[in-house]
Amino acid sequence: MKHFLFSIVAIFFLISLLFYNNSREITAKAKVAEPMEKFLKISGIVRPKDTLDAIFTKHNLQKTDMPMILTSAKNVYNLSNLSIGNVYSFELDKNDNRLINMRYGIDDLSFLDVTRNNEGFSAKKVDIEFTRKIGTISFSIKDNLFYSMPGTHNEYLKLALKLSDIYAWDIDFSSDIRNGDTLKILVEELWAGEAFNGFGEILAVEFVNNGKTYNAYRFEADGYTAYYDARGRSLRKALLRSPLKFKYISSYFSKSRYHPILRIKRPHLGIDYAAPTGTPVSTAGNGTVVFAGYKGQNGNTVRIRHNGSYETYYGHLSRIPRKIRRGARVSQGDIIGYVGTTGLSTGPHLDYRMKHNGKFINPLKITLPRGTSIPVELIAGFKERVLALDARLTALTKPVIASSGKIKTSG
Repeated sequence: MKHFLFSIVAIFFLISLLFYNNSREITAKAKVAEPMEKFLKISGIVRPKDTLDAIFTKHNLQKTDMPMILTSAKNVYNLSNLSIGNVYSFELDKNDNRLINMRYGIDDLSFLDVTRNNEGFSAKKVDIEFTRKIGTISFSIKDNLFYSMPGTHNEYLKLALKLSDIYAWDIDFSSDIRNGDTLKILVEELWAGEAFNGFGEILAVEFVNNGKTYNAYRFEADGYTAYYDARGRSLRKALLRSPLKFKYISSYFSKSRYHPILRIKRPHLGIDYAAPTGTPVSTAGNGTVVFAGYKGQNGNTVRIRHNGSYETYYGHLSRIPRKIRRGARVSQGDIIGYVGTTGLSTGPHLDYRMKHNGKFINPLKITLPRGTSIPVELIAGFKERVLALDARLTALTKPVIASSGKIKTSG
């Protein structure tokens, strides 16, 4: 009987112990989960006409926090400039509805993180972590670069713009490309898990234009990343061949051209680029503004001296930024005006002219001096990289075709 009672007590004790341990586990789990449950998360997308004030109103957030958030973020990102379609999120304390954290997607690669602290709020820009893969794209030109891209996704537009930047010193994509030209591209793909998030840097390009091959390789030398040809010579030159992207030439350089308004033949010592009014015009190279203003038949005009021997002219502009004035220093690619039809003009276009040693020359036919080549001590490593990239480019024998606007890459 004693043994029986002892057994009953032992079993009861074991059951109690088991129940106690389970209770402790449940309690412990509840304590771990408790901080997560005390926060309320709100998220949304910036709509047309949305401001930070409008978003705070929409979600019933305490507006007393707004001045501190704007102040903390101003050196990281200006929250007065919200972009339509960008995402945002808020984290609130459920107990008092206090804002604990705000995040705003700056672009595809980073977001603004604003967090409450003892002094108010602190802000920082956070880069999104992506898996980078090497993607391969190959296609033939038909009519123009943009419409020849193997997809209608916005990422292909960005890729086309990057290509035009890489070859800006050698190729004018409005006049030099031909139907049947081919491009092979090695480019970074950015992946977040299983989701494709766009293209990163272009690593190498093989562009066959009118029977001539133009290679470009991305390489870092002395802390500076740029594109070089197979011999390690910089693709960057002292002057851009064209100051506009994605336009067409309506009139070429000529010693005797029939003027459509004056109805006489006279020299046209520049290139006319037809483009919509307001299209940004970039300076062809580093230099000093020697004239900016209205100049008779040329309308609003900017003239820039680049060194002791080169000058460029930009005519018929719709407007000139206030900072572009005589004596101002400009860097290659800076916007110095916008396409217009001021002066004696039949429609919106840019009259682009270039002088060398005081004589007007054809910008499309000159040989421009190159930028810095890869240092001798780095050339062996560069050649090794070129061989590896060329092997992948050579393996691309069939065009990559995309349909319905979906991203498709191979390799």
